[in-house]
Amino acid sequence: MANSSVDLVFEGFDTTDELGDVRAEVPEGLPDIQNDELIKSVLTKGVDLRQYSRQIEQELNDLEDEQLASYEEHESALFELDSEIRSCDEVLENMERLLVNFKSSLGAINNDIQSLQNDSLSMSVRLKNRVVAEKQLDKIIQGVVVPPDAVRLICNGEVNERYLECLIEVNKRIAYMRVHSKQHKRLKAFQEIQPELDRLCFRASFKLREFLLEKINVLRSLNSNAHVLQSSIFLKYRFFNHFLIERHPEAAVEVRDSYIHIMRQYYLDHFETYQRGLMKLERAVADKADVIGMEESNKLSLFGAAKPVVRDKANVFNLGARASSALIESEDSGPRAIVLSIASDANEKYTFEALFRSYSLALVDNATTEYEFIMQFFVSPKARQRITGSDMARMVFSHIFDPSMRVGEQFLKTYLETTYDALGVLLCVRIMSQLASELQRRQVPVLDSYVNSMNMLLWPRFQAILDGHIESAKRLASYKAKSKIDTQPPAIVRRYAELASSLLRLNQGYNTHVVALSLARLRTEVQAYLTHVADGSSDKHASLVFLINSYDLLLTVLYENGFSEREEEVSSWKQEFATTVMAFAESELEKHFGYLKLFVIDAERQSDIAQISADELGRTASVFNGEWRAQISAINSSIIQSFSNFRTGTEILHVVLGQLIIYYTRFHSLYDKRIARRAASASEICQPVGVQTVMVDIKKYRNNF
Repeated sequence: MANSSVDLVFEGFDTTDELGDVRAEVPEGLPDIQNDELIKSVLTKGVDLRQYSRQIEQELNDLEDEQLASYEEHESALFELDSEIRSCDEVLENMERLLVNFKSSLGAINNDIQSLQNDSLSMSVRLKNRVVAEKQLDKIIQGVVVPPDAVRLICNGEVNERYLECLIEVNKRIAYMRVHSKQHKRLKAFQEIQPELDRLCFRASFKLREFLLEKINVLRSLNSNAHVLQSSIFLKYRFFNHFLIERHPEAAVEVRDSYIHIMRQYYLDHFETYQRGLMKLERAVADKADVIGMEESNKLSLFGAAKPVVRDKANVFNLGARASSALIESEDSGPRAIVLSIASDANEKYTFEALFRSYSLALVDNATTEYEFIMQFFVSPKARQRITGSDMARMVFSHIFDPSMRVGEQFLKTYLETTYDALGVLLCVRIMSQLASELQRRQVPVLDSYVNSMNMLLWPRFQAILDGHIESAKRLASYKAKSKIDTQPPAIVRRYAELASSLLRLNQGYNTHVVALSLARLRTEVQAYLTHVADGSSDKHASLVFLINSYDLLLTVLYENGFSEREEEVSSWKQEFATTVMAFAESELEKHFGYLKLFVIDAERQSDIAQISADELGRTASVFNGEWRAQISAINSSIIQSFSNFRTGTEILHVVLGQLIIYYTRFHSLYDKRIARRAASASEICQPVGVQTVMVDIKKYRNNF
């Protein structure tokens, strides 16, 4: 038993003596043995190899015995270890079988999952296809099916808001059929529904035509308010007309023509009535005799008495408040239009431009409302986005408003045939300019021809009236001037000044060349007239005073109206005023200090200062010393008597005395140079008064006015 256990323990171990084999193999491995360090050490020491071999063998046997003893000592542990290993092997075999079964189960589950996934994908595709098909079918059903209630209401119901809602739905079905008829032409539903929709569309068109014509006929009454009906009925049901335009054009044309015919007469009657009422409120301003060159004394009647004047003479040449009450952009322009009943009850009268403004505003406001209505009612949304829609609106508007615009043109023609009021005509021009800007802001392009035709009537008449003023000034200049002149400004000066100021005010912001050119021509003729009157007088002093007073009045009026020298009109008259004042100053000095002026001029012409007579120099100084204060006082008195205007008199006095100082300073310079040559005899010549002394005395006259 022990032997069998040992055999079992050492099973697999070879215990045979291998020494002989080693020895037998030594000769073959001798070179390797010689390289061994231990062998080299033994050989070096001279040890007997046999003895050493037996020693080694004995050690190996001892080691083997020790090993066997160790194995025997641990025999039970090794058996236990072997048992545990076998148990582990069994457990591992069971685990292996479980894992193999689990793997088989996972494979089956994987196959099931793949099958389910394939089924899910297939179901998802079928679902998507069904959803797409359902949507398409739903669109088709919604696009072609008309609810029975809607059909009954459209065929037999009353036209109202509910009718409008049903008609919109039916129109959607018709539009869908037209768009998709080719795509779904093989569908039986399309083939069956199309004739029914056509009959339904025809029935709806018939009822809509009757409804719209009935509402349009209400506008025939003059007491009806068309704008209220347009906003409350027609615009509310504008889809009805759009439906007719798209589905039944013949009925739409009939409705449009009926509306045009009735509204044209409606507006014509209202504007004719309004125009006749406005004409009764007109206050005449000017007649043919009201020109700047016509004297009041010439307005005589057949029997020699003064012609009675009942016109608004205060506004013939002076603009006054006419602009603020007539122009549209003015903050004080008042109400939009004149109310005839209120104006008649108050017995008020207006200048024509205020009446023209009122008529034009009424026309523009009504035209704006009508054009916007036409664009919304008679032009379908699709056509509105194209040029044809705008053309259609223009055509309808033109048919409606042409008679009313002709009433306005005739209203203006009647006025222009008899008017001589240049300011009124120019105000009408400015009103049309502002109306054109307002129409552009409102984006209403249908009154351009009306504005242009009005301007073509206004500008020639304005030019003709100004030509009349120019001719009147020419006629005055052609008369023989009086030898004795009145130094006060004539009537033509104030008239011209007020007319020029008014025209300049109306030309501000416009800079119209026609107005500027006419003013320049008129200014030339007025200047020619004033020069003619001044040249005809035998009194040069009075002529200069006349011109200065006239220029001063002109400038005063221009300044009072807010114009400065930047205006050509002001700068031109200012230059004439300055030139005439300088001529007046020279004339006054010639009158009171002529000897001094003549001596200075003659002396300065001499090429050599020695040629100036010392005696003459002394006599001139002596005369000046004796009378200069009296002469300055005389000049002051003369200017006070000639000019009543404080500002003008002061300015002229300063110019005259300034010129005196200039001449006297030049005289002093000549005196100093000439006397320096004759220093020995300087005491024999009269010493002139110092320049500073004269200037101090002149300062006393600064505040005399």
